[in-house]
Amino acid sequence: MIIGAILETSQYDYGGQTNVLNGVSTLIFYTMRDAIAWAELQSEYMLYGSGGTPIYTLTSVIDTETSVKRWWYNGTEFTA
Repeated sequence: MIIGAILETSQYDYGGQTNVLNGVSTLIFYTMRDAIAWAELQSEYMLYGSGGTPIYTLTSVIDTETSVKRWWYNGTEFTA
């Protein structure tokens, strides 16, 4: 099973918790390719709302069969 998760959101490009945009969401994917595409797109910088609030998102993808864990922030993969 491949699980994608939104772990954290921030209003600042250097990361860090803002305590106003927090929340966790998970999705199940059939292929790693789909999960990676989602993680990259979801983590990219975006504006939302009428005030144009910036959002940077920390996303993670885990393959439970191989125990591979990968993560992205602001459209960049930071997997160790």
